[in-house]
Amino acid sequence: LVEVKLWAIDRQCFQTIMMRTGLIKHAEYMDFLKSVPSFQGLSEETLSKLADVMEETHYEDGEFIVRQGATGDTFFIISKGKVNVTQEDPANQETAHLRELGRGDWFGERALQGEDVRTANVVASDTVTCLVIDRDSFKHLISGLDDVSNKGYEDAELKA
Repeated sequence: LVEVKLWAIDRQCFQTIMMRTGLIKHAEYMDFLKSVPSFQGLSEETLSKLADVMEETHYEDGEFIVRQGATGDTFFIISKGKVNVTQEDPANQETAHLRELGRGDWFGERALQGEDVRTANVVASDTVTCLVIDRDSFKHLISGLDDVSNKGYEDAELKA
C-alpha cells in the first residue's frame, strides 16, 4: 500500500479556472496577432475569431513541421523560435536552403490556396511554437489578405 494525498476542487471552481485560463490564452493570442504587421488590417472581430480557432503546437530542433510533397490543410504562424525553409530538387536529390523564418512569420498558405501539396520543407531550427489554423478557418478569415495571398514562403521564387 502507498499513502496518497488527494486534493479535490468542486465543479464550479474548476470551470472558473478553465474559463479564466482560456480568456488569458485568448488575450495572449490577440496581442500576438496585433503585433504581426500583415494582420494589422484585420478587424478586432476577425482577430478574435482567429484567436478562438488557433491551436498551439510545439516542435523540437530538427523536427519537420512541413514536408515537401505532403498534402496540407493547415496554416502556421510562428509565435516562438525559428524555422528553416528548404526545397529538394528531385532531379539531383539536393536540398537548397531558401530562408529562415521567425516570430510573426507564417507558412503553409500555398497548400491552402488550391495547390494542396506542400512545395517546401519547414524544419524547426530550435524549440518552436506555432499557432495553427485549419483550412476552413484560413479561407473564411484570412485568405483574402494581400500579404498572405502574395507572399509565398514555400515558393522557390521568394521575394527579397
